[in-house]
Amino acid sequence: MKLKLTIALLTSLFCFSASAGGVLPSNKIKSVAFHTGGFFMYADNWGNPNDCTQSGAIVLLSSDPNYDKAYSLLLAAYAAGKKVSGFSDGCANHDGQTFNTIRGFKYLTVSD
Repeated sequence: MKLKLTIALLTSLFCFSASAGGVLPSNKIKSVAFHTGGFFMYADNWGNPNDCTQSGAIVLLSSDPNYDKAYSLLLAAYAAGKKVSGFSDGCANHDGQTFNTIRGFKYLTVSD
């Protein structure tokens, strides 16, 4: 019984930490690029809610369910010099580095 309880506890802790994520602070996008897997946005510091290896860029994954809408919104924000914030719950691999992802369907906002 103790072993089952210990395994259940460790499993729940692992699942919680793997999906922790968090809000990316509002930031003005300085540059953008397309790389394998998505649309990358570069800024001074997006924070690092997922402990990825890079915090100077975030990526909207091309597999995001709202990719086309979110891409349009983010590109317009970049062109207008507005700030962007959103929710991140994972890291994306690119060229041996990991970058925080931004979701196109949760807490994605544009502001002054």
